[in-house]
Amino acid sequence: MSRTDAKVVQTELPESEYRRLRQLADEEGISLKEALRRATGAYLEAKDRPDPEDPFFTFHDRVDADAAADDETDAREMDEDLYGDSA
Repeated sequence: MSRTDAKVVQTELPESEYRRLRQLADEEGISLKEALRRATGAYLEAKDRPDPEDPFFTFHDRVDADAAADDETDAREMDEDLYGDSA
């Protein structure tokens, strides 16, 4: 990560959280900075939501459920149905 694509974030932690984070970082042999990066990444990943506009999540609205249940398909056909021929 270069300086141009990173932001410095300063915050305060309760002493007990700081001690626990420091302990975990030490146990893993990583810096406190790296532990905070990982914690931030895990938080963001947990909060990520799928894009409701993605065709994958609206596919059932476009297919007759009875017909779809009887048809066998493979992943290529599904990709074409969802994303068009260029998928």
